[in-house]
Amino acid sequence: MDDRLSHHLAQLGSADPSRRLETLRRLMSLVRHGLLPAVPRTGACNNHVHSTYSFSPYTPSQIAWKAYEAGLSVCGIVDHDTVAGVGEFVEACKIVGVVPTVGFELRVRFDGTPLEGLRFNNPDQTSVAYFPVHGVPLSALEQITDLLQPVRAARLERNRKMTGQLDAMLSPAGLGLDFERDVIPVSRWEEGGTITERHLLFAAGQKLIARCGRGPGLVTFLRESMNLPVSGAALAWLSDPENPYYDFDLTNLLKGHLSPRMYLPAEEAELPGIRETIRTLTNLGCIPTYTYLGDVRGASVTGDKRAQAFEDDILETLLQTLHSYGLRAVSSAPTRNAPDQVARLEALCKKYELLEVLGEDINQPRQPFVNTNLRPEQQARFHLAAWALAGHEAAVNADSDAGLFSAVAVAGTPELARRISDYAAMGQKRWSELFR
Repeated sequence: MDDRLSHHLAQLGSADPSRRLETLRRLMSLVRHGLLPAVPRTGACNNHVHSTYSFSPYTPSQIAWKAYEAGLSVCGIVDHDTVAGVGEFVEACKIVGVVPTVGFELRVRFDGTPLEGLRFNNPDQTSVAYFPVHGVPLSALEQITDLLQPVRAARLERNRKMTGQLDAMLSPAGLGLDFERDVIPVSRWEEGGTITERHLLFAAGQKLIARCGRGPGLVTFLRESMNLPVSGAALAWLSDPENPYYDFDLTNLLKGHLSPRMYLPAEEAELPGIRETIRTLTNLGCIPTYTYLGDVRGASVTGDKRAQAFEDDILETLLQTLHSYGLRAVSSAPTRNAPDQVARLEALCKKYELLEVLGEDINQPRQPFVNTNLRPEQQARFHLAAWALAGHEAAVNADSDAGLFSAVAVAGTPELARRISDYAAMGQKRWSELFR
């Protein structure tokens, strides 16, 4: 059985989406026949998980299986600049009995606003913010793909140039990096996926592994030939050739030291304006969302961000301004923040009537799918919000003007807390009927 399970789990990472989905069906058949343990739903949620269609260890089907194993009731896909993995993800979640929510993430610019020139949740560039979009109707996927196409094209050209920057850093160490040969193959670009900065660094890591192997020899090469410091947890992980997360740990190390040197600022073609973005996506029935990063006060949870100040000094002004532009939701990853940051964000969301979505931003294999540090009342609030997203999506798939923040919904139920409860009940009813 162990060999069969290992085979199935490996097939979830297949290059063929239909094979991945068929593998999920086989795994759930094993569960139904008692050959694998059934995992009950716990009510837990996470609405921000990346797939291999942006950067992640997980295909959409693997996300669904990981969500099932973790006991999640609701799980959301959010990929950078693409919705190419959504169809597989929704089907995969139906197979395993996890409620899917649909989203994507892009970057927006604040040029021409009172916030121009400030730093938000983007470590690399001022006046630019990462901007997830939740509650995406399946009926709008084609329009969203069209909207994202120029963004993807502009990002592709910037990635080519950054690959050149990275190649110049690697060449003195006897390595080279080519965009077409090395970077595109470690992405799902040809299937509609997005290439991110992490793909460039992952590809560089693969060149290092091919040169030195995994283990102490690579650590020595990083230190002596590339003058990169390797210490702490990274030293232990990269010294172990049996480390199952080796390639991602190496990518994180390279990101911390090489990313600032290779990064080229994104330009206007890659960065739609914040006001027009909120307006356009709201009209499609989506819920545009600001994602709170919070100042990084020490080592980051994912191991790839240095200590740095972001939004904390300007947070209320930021949320107030975004609310005036029509923003109605904020996402956060509480595992990354101190208790006082979490409490402050919750208070501001209540003040400005913003839906607060739990999004742990999974893109690394060491990240758990479930946040076990939340207090019971926090868990209840986030779980209700996740079900409200599910209810919103059910409503807007039938009518784009029927969403949680639509004029009709707000007029009928002005109080946000009550409206969230109503849409959560709608989501629970719909999916309990589908899973019956």
